[in-house]
Amino acid sequence: MQTQFRRCALVAALALSLVVAACGGGGSSPDATAISKAMGGQQDAAAPATKTTIAVPNSTKFSFDLSYVDSGKYYLADRSNAAIDVVDTSSNTLVKQIKGGFFGIGPTPDTSGPASIVGIPGSGILYVGDVNSIKIVDANAGQVLQTLQISNSGNRVDAGCYDPDDQLMMFASPAESPPFVTFISTRNQTIVAKQTFQTSTGLEACVYDGRSKSFIINNDGTPANPDGEVDVIPVSSVLAGAPSVSKVFPLGACAPTGLALGPHNDMIVGCDPSAGNPLITLILNRSSGEIFATIPFGGVDQIAYDPVTNRYLLPARHYTASGIASDTSFVPTLGTIDATSRTLVARLAIGNNAHSIGIDSASGQAYLPFAPGIAAFPNGGIQVVTTGAGAASNSDRNKGD
Repeated sequence: MQTQFRRCALVAALALSLVVAACGGGGSSPDATAISKAMGGQQDAAAPATKTTIAVPNSTKFSFDLSYVDSGKYYLADRSNAAIDVVDTSSNTLVKQIKGGFFGIGPTPDTSGPASIVGIPGSGILYVGDVNSIKIVDANAGQVLQTLQISNSGNRVDAGCYDPDDQLMMFASPAESPPFVTFISTRNQTIVAKQTFQTSTGLEACVYDGRSKSFIINNDGTPANPDGEVDVIPVSSVLAGAPSVSKVFPLGACAPTGLALGPHNDMIVGCDPSAGNPLITLILNRSSGEIFATIPFGGVDQIAYDPVTNRYLLPARHYTASGIASDTSFVPTLGTIDATSRTLVARLAIGNNAHSIGIDSASGQAYLPFAPGIAAFPNGGIQVVTTGAGAASNSDRNKGD
């Protein structure tokens, strides 16, 4: 998803670290005592663990992007096969690959597709960002229903998010000059508005916030905030035909990528900063932009919140043993952050270039596609990880702001 792709993700040999040294073969869970010491004594007794891996065809140089989970199915944007991979989460088997004119692997990630998937929950209807277009897919029938042309630039349509209140999809086109977002009505599959970000260096993940009736999006950088900001777009401005940013939250040296809403009024921003900066994750008040916590873990892309366990899961493909961003020596690691304490509680070794995640809360599983390049994960595929036990009760999660 990150448009800069400033680091090579295919790493043949990784620097040894305490995290890796504590791991067993086959990507098993790190030793709790060793990791607890590395984390200053904090380690969840029910840390996520690798359950299995799922093979994917043509994955010797596996190229993939974002994913989506709904109704017992995990969907992955698979560029190697120019398809949407469909995994049944009850059996953890690849049950089909939906093809229909997806672009496949191009010269760069920005010119490859499919790139992203957003669905209408419970319907089997997926909106898929591809090169120049958004394809509307009936996952149950396994076919593309319609293609919406977004540009003719040869660049992908990337991250998207869904507003169920107003039946709107928003998708970012970060590699365009200037970048823009497109709003689509899911009532009639038409483009209702576009918004250009004239001074932006790129756009990343977005979410819909039902509390404020707003779309929220990570902005790679502007003259005012060169290392990134969060922009808030009221849906009312979209419906009026003039989308606009009403709030801007500066992020410091973050280079924002992933974005997810948490309990109360929390919002988590995953960072993938430039070399030499601390690897961090930020938790903010999504109304005011106040930073509640700066967590010393980062190098991520897509991230997710699991309401059942009250945890955030962050696959960090660019994590390093030093905790400082680098262009080499990555130690891909899944970080688990407790949403109540806003602290890192567990880490787990993951596969090379694992930057995409989908959580199936009903089965207590998370899905992390990966590429070859690490001894414990020699072939490309999908790593299935248990989400672990929740650290907070429902009453803790749902108390006031």
